[in-house]
Amino acid sequence: MAFTGFTDRSVNFLKDLAANNNKEWFEKHRDVYEQHIMEPLRQLVIELGPNLKNIDQEIETAPAVNKTISKIYRDTRFSKDKSPFRTGLWLSFRRPNKIWGNVPEFYFYFTPEEYQYGMGFYSATPVNMEKFREHITMETERFGKIIGSYKPGEHIIGGEEYKKKIINELPDEFQSWYQKRNLFVNSTKKPGYSFYSSLLRDEITGFFNLNSELYRFLIESIGIKDIK
Repeated sequence: MAFTGFTDRSVNFLKDLAANNNKEWFEKHRDVYEQHIMEPLRQLVIELGPNLKNIDQEIETAPAVNKTISKIYRDTRFSKDKSPFRTGLWLSFRRPNKIWGNVPEFYFYFTPEEYQYGMGFYSATPVNMEKFREHITMETERFGKIIGSYKPGEHIIGGEEYKKKIINELPDEFQSWYQKRNLFVNSTKKPGYSFYSSLLRDEITGFFNLNSELYRFLIESIGIKDIK
């Protein structure tokens, strides 16, 4: 098999699941889930894998739930929303880590309304963000080249900023990166022709490659030196 994009049935399944979020409906339509959600997700992981390994050989690329593919079942133990199923799914590619979120990752996420791909920390610790800022200070020229390669509008720089600015002497263009409590870059789109074709794989691959140097910078900032 090859990844040929998602289908109308992929999108409609998630829409219908939102309107019928219960186990009985899901089990009745499990075949649609397997064919139009899981099969393309697994194949997309397989085809993204070699390029990700070129970026970092230690990134997890196994096409399996809880490895790279999100569960469709929600954890409702501590949530007021007791809906048992997710209506948005994602892929996550990162180094194995017992404390989830403390290594940067590449990701793809989609709902019936939109899809996005990105790279960054899911939930960075204050310690790791402090290490990132220290790395910027020590590697100012290198970091300037990385962010200088981004075209306006090409990436959205996300993440919550500190209410009180951190005093520093870095250039203005560094500040939207330096002042973050957590950090990610992404691109968000509405499902169109690419979403329903193999071009989606190429879009994601291109984005991941554009952000490979920033990924390496983040990895190195938290003390991982063996990246290849």
